Amino acid sequence: MTICKLLESILNTNEVKGLEYVFVFACVWCLGGGFAEKDGINYRKMFSDWWKDKWKVIKFPAKGTVFDYYVDLEQNKLDEWIKL
Repeated sequence: MTICKLLESILNTNEVKGLEYVFVFACVWCLGGGFAEKDGINYRKMFSDWWKDKWKVIKFPAKGTVFDYYVDLEQNKLDEWIKL
């Protein structure tokens, strides 16, 4: 349900060219956004490493984690949050 709501909010406000990027972004945040570090284990980093290994169509840059990127809808690409 959360994936659908996030997709709906993005798609209702923009003309989206790269739907694949938006879908992957929504999946990453809806499935892995709740992970954190606990007992010295960084579950968010583990999820990011798993995601980068399993999902090959939309590749995240090697630098950082999947949570460090957003979809630049105008450029149809992943870009770093820090650049905002």
